[in-house]
Amino acid sequence: MKALIVTASPRYRALVRQAASTGLRQGELFGLEDGDPSETATVKQQLIGPDKGVPYLGEPKTKQSYRSVPQGRSVVDEIARHREKFPPQAVYIEDRTNPRKPVWRHARLLYTSETGGAIRRGSWGKVWARNVKRANTPLTKSGSKVRVPEDTTLHDLRHFYASVLIKNGATPKQVQMRLGHAKPSITLNVYTHLWEAEEDRTADMMESALNDVP
Repeated sequence: MKALIVTASPRYRALVRQAASTGLRQGELFGLEDGDPSETATVKQQLIGPDKGVPYLGEPKTKQSYRSVPQGRSVVDEIARHREKFPPQAVYIEDRTNPRKPVWRHARLLYTSETGGAIRRGSWGKVWARNVKRANTPLTKSGSKVRVPEDTTLHDLRHFYASVLIKNGATPKQVQMRLGHAKPSITLNVYTHLWEAEEDRTADMMESALNDVP
């Protein structure tokens, strides 16, 4: 994971770091608008890239996807550096976040393409493939046996985020809220194996509660 962040192209390094640190979906990251960096990433829309046609801003995937996700100081600082190097561009784009009243407006997208437009899925796929290849170069040179799989996607950083939360004691409800899943059952279906993999401490818990009984 660290290799993916360190070797990311300068234009997208903040995006990769924010993806790993917040678990935001790809469209949610692409749809972020400029604002003063804060301790949270607020999701109120996503960039939707249809197979045919141009990208547009749409509603988040679920009602629970409207959320604010805490992000650490290192992420906030990375975004600040990104804004200095690549000032957000005012992109003229259709906004369908209110399906009944779609409008065209200028959105100051935080992350844009090399040409200053909204990031398209096709072009992003090529950028990401190069990122994965670059990440493996220093790993190979260092003699490490670890490799970033060629089929790794930006969505896998979302799974990384969830696994770190679970490993550090986050509850299913907390993980659901951070990921923006519609229901806790979805979170459990995807990540039950991670909770089950944690060391069973139930006996220790009961010993702690009852060990003073004569």
